[in-house]
Amino acid sequence: MNGIKFPGVVTAIAAALIAAPTTAHADEPVPAVDEVLAVLTGLTDPNIPAVNKTNIVTPGFSPEEAGTTDDHLNRMRAKGLVPLNFVVTDIQPAPNNSAGATVATVGSPRQHDPPIPIVLVNQGGQWMLTHDTPVHELDVIWSVAHRHISAPGFAK
Repeated sequence: MNGIKFPGVVTAIAAALIAAPTTAHADEPVPAVDEVLAVLTGLTDPNIPAVNKTNIVTPGFSPEEAGTTDDHLNRMRAKGLVPLNFVVTDIQPAPNNSAGATVATVGSPRQHDPPIPIVLVNQGGQWMLTHDTPVHELDVIWSVAHRHISAPGFAK
């Protein structure tokens, strides 16, 4: 998560979702806002070890990614930065049981991240984040939180 950039494949999918007309895949399913919020809440819940988030992320995190994710979420919890408040907009259908959406976090300045595109896939009737999406989303969330955690005089 440290310095990982949004991978080209996810960027291309997100760009296609943004550029595609809403009716391009009208027969494809899309998740409800509540479904996306539930996935994001589970993703950022420090009480669920990242290795156990295979019902949220597909494919699941590698052991290194899981360790980094758990470390960052636990450090954010220690400073009162989780749970996060998400705003989900622009849910768009995509081919192959996929969908895209725009997600931002809102709240205090320590919890406010810019809107970014995410990609979800429906597997067996359950919406999950594609692997590269949470890696990037968590990197953005951590970057904003880390600036505040490291700031002189920051105390919870």
